[in-house]
Amino acid sequence: MADKVKVEFELQMGQEGVRVALNVPTAPMPVRKMLPLFQGLTHQIIDVAVARAAGAGETVSCKAGCGACCRYLVPISKTEARQIRAVVDAMPEPRRTEVRARFADAVARLEAAGLLEDLRRFDALPEEQFLALNPRYLVLRIPCPFLEDESCSIHPQRPLVCREYLVTSPSERCGDDWPVVSRIQLDASVSQGVTALESTDPRDSRLALVLALEWTDAHAGDEQALRPAVEWIDQMLEGMTGKALRGVPEPAR
Repeated sequence: MADKVKVEFELQMGQEGVRVALNVPTAPMPVRKMLPLFQGLTHQIIDVAVARAAGAGETVSCKAGCGACCRYLVPISKTEARQIRAVVDAMPEPRRTEVRARFADAVARLEAAGLLEDLRRFDALPEEQFLALNPRYLVLRIPCPFLEDESCSIHPQRPLVCREYLVTSPSERCGDDWPVVSRIQLDASVSQGVTALESTDPRDSRLALVLALEWTDAHAGDEQALRPAVEWIDQMLEGMTGKALRGVPEPAR
């Protein structure tokens, strides 16, 4: 049996299609191990959108040292919460303790502001309450626990939704109490597809990044399912586009 199989599919990006070919392991694995592949796919989608924006005379204004969006309410998948936990656990001391303290401080500030319980169940809130959380959260100016010198200190491992959030409006607007910005419009969202990989309930699929350690502490005994990579890709694509995987996997050469 081959150690890897070749998986091919096409994503429609506006008027053009992007053909993707991947060699993936045949051995079953937890979905967290798929994140590097999903990150690479995210960047392919972003490259198409950024090139289209450049053709319209727009440029991305996001850059190192501009950390305004790192104070927004960032929804991540449970898969990525597990990855964040792994990233923190792998940090040397005293950095690990310092970062864990920032997570704890964020939880304490949310509790003091009366937002913690809503944040713990925000995916289950009625739409109006969910939308109202964003400005309430932003006014607290709680920095992401990984924000250092106004830049992401885990940039290579940052969540998918952070990768997908790119603006073309002046960076000064991002710091407004309720920012009005112009964003790069993506034709597909990998983060949306990944949120469904560990939950069949659409109201139980995401959590706030600042609660990642709290959630993983509470679910430390949970085991992730082991499945072949091609099955994870198929399910992610269905969650992202509503379409099943195109093509039949073949042994990789």
